[in-house]
Amino acid sequence: MVRGGVPLARSHPDRLRGESGRVRDVPSGASADEARAQFLAVISHEMRTPLTSIISFSELLRGEADGLSPEGLRFLGIIERNADRLLRLIDDLLMLNRLEAGGLPLELTQVSLPDVAAEAVKNAAPMAAKSGVTVHLDAGDGPELLADPRRLTQVFDNLIGNAVKFSHVDGLVRVRLRHVRGNWRIDVSDTGIGIPADEAARLFGLFVRGSNARTAGLPGTGLGLAIVKSLVEMHGGHVKVESVLGEGTTFSVYLPGRPRRHGDLGSTVISGAQ
Repeated sequence: MVRGGVPLARSHPDRLRGESGRVRDVPSGASADEARAQFLAVISHEMRTPLTSIISFSELLRGEADGLSPEGLRFLGIIERNADRLLRLIDDLLMLNRLEAGGLPLELTQVSLPDVAAEAVKNAAPMAAKSGVTVHLDAGDGPELLADPRRLTQVFDNLIGNAVKFSHVDGLVRVRLRHVRGNWRIDVSDTGIGIPADEAARLFGLFVRGSNARTAGLPGTGLGLAIVKSLVEMHGGHVKVESVLGEGTTFSVYLPGRPRRHGDLGSTVISGAQ
């Protein structure tokens, strides 16, 4: 529809019905949440296809970097950074959509939490070195945990990545694990910019970022902590945050040594667990 020569934006359900013909059966009585979930799923999938092409051709250009001028290399770097940022956003949107729909089952097995933490710290090392930040792991002994190692890795990656990103040059990120009274506690601390006191409690919401992070121009989508919270709660645990503005932040994850009840973990796939 056009009014005054300007096309009017269609509603989400209308756009869903017309999006590449892929979603045509949105019920007229569908709730706003259902329509939003389907809209995000369709848009995310539709964006991923051209984005994959952009990334692939960027990699081809990088392979021919000797033939590019300094300015061309700078432009290619901009393309790569923004494509990677958009890909992470799409992945986060798809994961949140699956979490909200209950379509992300846990594949439970016996996991060494210190080993998962060590691998996450190792993976974060290149980014930390580039930012001039040191990541230190202090992992105490304890029994294996019945958990999904892939999802726990995502928890570590998000928390360590945030800690590095919000730290100053020559900053220190500490990852500390302790097994206390049958439960595991994970602390990820940084010496970075901190979080305003009146904003900390809202950080686990969707698309929420600290005002000082936005002011500083630090990249982010405001989805990572919402994913962390959901994944930790799926394991029967909870997460807390403590922060002092200008001094640093600590995120603490608490995981039960064993599930309280099988049903607490929702949809699960048990593999190799007794």
